[in-house]
Formats: sequence, structure tokens, C-alpha cells
Amino acid sequence: MRTPATPEAVPSLPGQRASTARPPAAERPRWVRGWHAALVAVPTAALFVLGYRRRWICDDGLIYLRPVRQILAGNGPVFNVGERAESSTGTLWQWLLALVTWVTGEDPAFLAVGLGLMLSTAGFAFALLATCRLHRGAGLLLPAGVLVLLAVPPFWSYMTSGLESGLGAFWTGLSWWLLTRTRRGQEARQTYPAAFVFGLGPLVRPDLAVVTACFLAAQWWVLRPSRRRTAAMLASAGAVPLAYEVFRAGYYGILVPLPAIAKEASASDWSRGAGYVQETLGPYWLWPVVPVLGALAVLLVRRVRRERRERAPRRASLAVLLAPLAAGLLLTGYVVRVGGDYMHARMVLPALLLLLLPVLVVPATRFTGVASALLVVWLCAAVSPLRTPFDVRSTPGSFNVRSSDVEGLGDHNPVRTATWVANWPALPEGRAMLARAERAPGPTLLYFDAERRLHATPMRADSPYQVVIVGRHLGVTGAAAPLDAYVNDAWGLASPVGAHLALERWSWPGHEKFLRNYWVFAEWAAEHPPQRDLVRAGAPREAVEAARAALGCGQLAELRESVRAPLTAERFWRNLTGAVERTRFRFARWPAAAQQALCDRPAGGRSGLTR
Repeated sequence: MRTPATPEAVPSLPGQRASTARPPAAERPRWVRGWHAALVAVPTAALFVLGYRRRWICDDGLIYLRPVRQILAGNGPVFNVGERAESSTGTLWQWLLALVTWVTGEDPAFLAVGLGLMLSTAGFAFALLATCRLHRGAGLLLPAGVLVLLAVPPFWSYMTSGLESGLGAFWTGLSWWLLTRTRRGQEARQTYPAAFVFGLGPLVRPDLAVVTACFLAAQWWVLRPSRRRTAAMLASAGAVPLAYEVFRAGYYGILVPLPAIAKEASASDWSRGAGYVQETLGPYWLWPVVPVLGALAVLLVRRVRRERRERAPRRASLAVLLAPLAAGLLLTGYVVRVGGDYMHARMVLPALLLLLLPVLVVPATRFTGVASALLVVWLCAAVSPLRTPFDVRSTPGSFNVRSSDVEGLGDHNPVRTATWVANWPALPEGRAMLARAERAPGPTLLYFDAERRLHATPMRADSPYQVVIVGRHLGVTGAAAPLDAYVNDAWGLASPVGAHLALERWSWPGHEKFLRNYWVFAEWAAEHPPQRDLVRAGAPREAVEAARAALGCGQLAELRESVRAPLTAERFWRNLTGAVERTRFRFARWPAAAQQALCDRPAGGRSGLTR
């Protein structure tokens, strides 16, 4: 008789006895399989309910909707007719909304909320499935990092909000699921689609390019493909992003979405960024959780390093485990470097999700059992009345946008464009002024004075627009204004001129570049505006004249031409070849300084670059 082979010993975590090989999932006790299914289903269902209860769309979410309406109206992916400005940071989200709106004919705001909820829920489900798969050989699993998702309200709020956050959560979860399925010797029909999905990161949001790089590197390390197959993987990952980048450079004339220039995504303010992270972790008692989850991650790395099973080489599992951790740390460093954001917690959440991925659930040992129990106790305390709710006035660098919007609109779940247009406090006067301007005999400019009251002044007779309105709240203003009206964004997110102002001061994150009225009057007002309007606007006549001169000089004139000239093949090529220099271009915010730099430079000199 043949002696049965001895089962292969499986390395254990500290505090766990060595055991024989785990049985396949199908042979495990039914209660274990049910428990693992519940680890995925229960948190996913809870997150769906929490996200649904906090469903809303914010003003920044409404910014996506005007380009969607312009696309469906045949005007192209622009914010204003006749000006090629890319106001949408999440390219893929903009086009997905356009497609779904075209198919359904429903209000795009309502669709943005619904899509965000469904996509983020699916993303969390994929993430949990992937982490369970990663630890499938360890037997019983326990909840760990998933408890953070259930305890931190911003995760629930940004499941909707109308922003690209829901799509970002879905892409992250799906990418993690695909990465955990990567195995040595994997067939091309599985490898290339995974690389394609990884490569979409920059189109979901530009800063997710670091996640794309980390996941592609991990995939390559696991597969160790030939040079030919490596090139095919890179081609699969880069085909769509590179093609869109060529389109962006030729169509818009710059290399990044306009908000990245307006918010100076390449600048640095480390201290403000560190404060932004603290404002995210502090109110939700996350600091005590960090060392616990960090210890769990270290133990998982140690476990993987000891694995010697033939089908799971050490370098393969370790590369998969480390990829989201490296991506999360890099993304956190980027958020700290750029100084965070004005929207509470929003920029930290993608990095936090990445750092949680490998420890959403963990193998059961004595140590992880204690850690999981501590996390459950922390969850109960964090969601109890013991924790003071986050106050919109409690931090200097950001505020709770959802609380502010709900209070301003008087609606706990604002999910439709009509709700914003009907209820936003600043809009009644604006709607009345828009109606009068549309009936006016000549083109009309609507501007704000220092008290934020709206006024009207005549525009030049050759203006291509009947109405130009300055938008302080860009999303709701764009929703209320007709598509053929020009919304002149005061913060530069949709204004090619305003975005390229030089950053001369740090203030409210993402709102450092305010386009003063003398630039607005210089571009749109009549040649000789009434003195009363100049006084109301705080725009001295000499400043308006200097700004008008600067707008017609050098690289600033070329910048305006690149977005407003008809898009011929020659114009596309000039935009494409000049995109790098145009992306770097900045000009002084003070008209006299800008005029001097742009118009009075020596012959052959460069045109007023200011960094």
C-alpha cells in the first residue's frame, strides 16, 4: 500500500500555530464560507444604505453638467459655446454622464447621483472580494480596515456628490480585484484587459496616474513578461490615455484639465497639506486606528514573505500586497504637497482607500483577533454620540461642503438641477438679471460689486454673446444660465484667462486665483464703460485699459486665440505643438505689471512668463 503524502505545512502569523494546508474553499465548513460571504455582503449593503441616506450633488458636481449639456447640444466638450475650455477634472466621468444622459434623457444631476452611488458600491464590493481572494489560503478571515469605511462619514457623502469620486472608487476596487487575480503564466486574454483598466486612472482623475504606475509595475513583477509582451501591456494601458492627451493638447491647447492649472497642481504648500490631513483624520478619531492597521499590514507582509507554496511565489504575492500601499503613500504625499483642498476630506479619501485595501479583512490569529475586536469597539465609539459631529466652522483650511449645501438649499437630499436653481440663496437676483439681459437691446455684462450684488453694464457691440455673467458659484450659475450665454468663471476653473493668472498668494485651497473685475471689463465691457459701473466694480479706468492692452499682447493673446479661433487642422497642430509652453504660461494679476511684461518686452524676448 502507498503511504498518503503528508499535507504541506502552511506558514503562520505570529501568535498562530503552524498548521497543515488549508482545504480548498469549496471544502471548507459551510459556516466559514457563509461568514466570508457576509464579510463582503454586509459592509457593502451598509455602505449602500449610508450613501443613499446622504445622497446629494454639490456645486462642484454641477460643474460637470454644463459640458454634458453642451456635448448633447452639439457644441462639443466645452463649458461655453465658442471657447474650448476643459472644466472637467474627471474626463471619463464627463463622457460617461454624457452617454447615460443621451440614452435616458433624464436630468444629468439625478443620473450623476445615482451612478455615483452604484459605482462606488460596486467598487467597495470588488475591493472586499479582492482582499478576501488575496487571503484565501489563510482560512478564517476577520474584518479590519472595512470598519473604517463604515465609521467615516465622508466616505458615505462622496459616494454621490456628483463628482468623479464614485467612479474613482469603482476603478480602484476593480483594479485591485484584477491585480489580485494576476498569476505567473497568465494568458494574454486576461493580462491585456487588466492593463487596459489600470491605464484608465489618469482619465478617472489625473492624480490617479500614480496608482496606474504602481499597479502596472506590480503586474509586470508578477508576470515577468518578455519584452514583446511588456510592450503589448504598455500599449494596452496607454492607448486610450495617450490618444486623449493628443486630443486634449490639440483641442484645448494645454496638457491638463483647466482646474489643474487654476489650482496650481504642481505647486507646494506642505504645511497646509499636513493640516488638511489632520483635519480629515482628527474629527473621526482615526489616529488611534493608524498604528493598529499599520501593524496588521506589517504582519501580512511578513506572512507573505514566508510563503513557499509553489503556486504563490513570494515575489508575486508581495508585489500585489505592496502595490496599493505604495500607491496610497504616494498619493497622500501628493495631497500634502499641493496643500490639500477646500472640500473637507475629499482629496484624502482615495489615498486612504488604497492604504486600506490589503487590510480590509485579515486572516484570523490571536493577534488579528484582538486587533479586530479593538477596531469594532472603536467603530462603536466613533459612530456613537460620544464623538462630536464635525462642525463646518471648526477648521481654518476646509469646510464640510455637504452640510453647507444642505443648509443653503433647505433640502437634506438635493439631487436635481431644479432644486439648486430654485433654492440657492444667491440665484433669485441672478435669474431676474439674466431675464432682463436677454431682453436688452444690446449685449449685457452681469458683474458683482464688492458686496456681492449683481449689476449690469453694456458690452461692446461686436460681442459674440448676448449675455456674459460672472460666476462665483460656477456649478449653479452654469446650470441656471442658458447654453448660449457666457459664464465667466471668477476662480479660473472654466476660464482660460483666469486659470493662467500667476499664483502670488496662498489662501483658500483651490481659490487663490480670483479674476478681478478690471480683467472682466477689459475683455467684455464697452470700450468706454459708465463711470458708475467702474466704481461699483472696483475697476479703475486705467486698470481696465492696461488689462485690455495686456489681453491683446504676446502669449496671452495667443492663449485666447488657441481656445477661440475656429478649430482648423492648422489650429489643431499649433495648439498641439505649443501645449507645453501654453500649460506653463502665467501672467501677473495686476494689469500694469501684465502689460509691461507682455507688451513692452524686448524684441525676440519671451512673452511674460511668470512662475
